Amino acid sequence: MSIKIFFPLAVIISLLIVDSFLVNELTLEQADKKFPAFCAKNFAGEILTERIFVGKITALCIWDTKNIQCADFLKKLDALTLPPNVQIIGLVGDKNFSAAEIIAQKNSPSIQQILANEDFLPILSKIRAVPTTILIDADGNLIGQPVTGAEINLVRLEISRALEKNSPRSVSLRKIHAALFR
Repeated sequence: MSIKIFFPLAVIISLLIVDSFLVNELTLEQADKKFPAFCAKNFAGEILTERIFVGKITALCIWDTKNIQCADFLKKLDALTLPPNVQIIGLVGDKNFSAAEIIAQKNSPSIQQILANEDFLPILSKIRAVPTTILIDADGNLIGQPVTGAEINLVRLEISRALEKNSPRSVSLRKIHAALFR
């Protein structure tokens, strides 16, 4: 093998190896990962737990007060028309709760907001940028692909994928497939 072929090939292989160690833990399919249990408050002081996810697919938008894109993105999320089995919830990722409340009231009055505390560290420690939207199924499992950035069309796409994946037809097909190919 000549050096002209070997060197570029070695560089590509080494980059792939390094990249495999840097992959974010929030990845394409997260079916076996549960959202961590939590007990937190909203702006009204009400106690919220992971039970808020029960029975619905949830798009959880993690945002903070320092990123100017977050306010505009919250406004776009608030304007989305969703089926009854889908909800959007915000998670304020910083401690500036008074500024967060003003931003949320102005831009997303119909979105329930959770004020992050130490219970959210397992998730927040994996977030590289805000806003980041993750999907949680009706059983509290992380599903789909996280959407980083103010990408409203990607959020819509992930919600559509989650709805299709959890449709009665898709569930039946997965059960049939599992029974046939054990």
